[in-house]
Amino acid sequence: MDRTNEQVDAAAGRRVSLADMVSDEDAPVSILASPAWSSWLKVAVLAVLCGAFYWTQLRQLVNQWLADVNWSHGFIIPLFSLFMLYNWRRRLFQAPREVCMWGWAFILLAVLVKAGGVLVLHNAWIPQLSITIMIFGLVMYLGGWRIARIAFVPIFYLTLAMPWPDMLYQMISTPMQDLAAASSTVLLQFFGVKMTVSASFLKVTSISGQVHPIQVAEACSGMRSLMAFIALGVAMAYIEDRPFWQRLIIMVGGVPIALACNILRVTGTCTMFVIDKRELGEDFMHNAMGMVLLIPALLLLMLLTRLLNSIYVDVDEDEEDASADVDGANSQAPEVQA
Repeated sequence: MDRTNEQVDAAAGRRVSLADMVSDEDAPVSILASPAWSSWLKVAVLAVLCGAFYWTQLRQLVNQWLADVNWSHGFIIPLFSLFMLYNWRRRLFQAPREVCMWGWAFILLAVLVKAGGVLVLHNAWIPQLSITIMIFGLVMYLGGWRIARIAFVPIFYLTLAMPWPDMLYQMISTPMQDLAAASSTVLLQFFGVKMTVSASFLKVTSISGQVHPIQVAEACSGMRSLMAFIALGVAMAYIEDRPFWQRLIIMVGGVPIALACNILRVTGTCTMFVIDKRELGEDFMHNAMGMVLLIPALLLLMLLTRLLNSIYVDVDEDEEDASADVDGANSQAPEVQA
């Protein structure tokens, strides 16, 4: 009888221990409580020094975000990075922190990359990219490999806010212009519209017989929506814990969604010329369609994440093992009859 009571008490004690463990994991994490204030002071000092070192590049970024609508989403990218770090704060604060001298290797690499971009290549994009290398090196130096690995995605996610060089931008935008023009022509020809296409140049015959020449300009290439949805896809892929293959699908899924929406945008604009509403096609539809189509595009991306969530159920191995241990202890304890 005493042995039976000891087994029940042991099982109960183990159950309490597991419950305490779960409650500790669910306890809120205070940003100010961890790490120590001395660590926050180091972070603040190094952040100021890093900002001073990259002041020219940071000012160039902000000015281009303000001036170029294709990169206006750059203001949102740092906010997404901060949100990802906040969302992973428990992992960051629970990871062991240590000074890692390998961080200086990345810091030195960032200095060399910036110097090469400014002095040799005379390119603004390369020095801007070195900002992320510098941040990664500082994080590794202050926190170690484990914290740097957790913060890797939020840090290098910042590269999506850095405007590409004109040559690289045109290498991608020009084929997208041609794709939008050719696809719109196919769609409208399917409904009986008389159209011809040559690269990104269209000739549309309206219902009154008038021929309208239309040029799918760089602004209509869809690069703006493409870059925005790539950034949004990466953010949505990493907000929740999910397998890498799911994250890859979400990130890649933003590309065809953005391309399809831009094709519909060009098609809608051409439709105004078909019905002899040239003034709407040149002004209203060009701008309005771009804004309106963002809603279904965002819904499609959210639908993709919901679909992936429905076909994959994440099981916490620690909780599964803990519940199995408790069930095993309960099954081993014999029933005590009064």
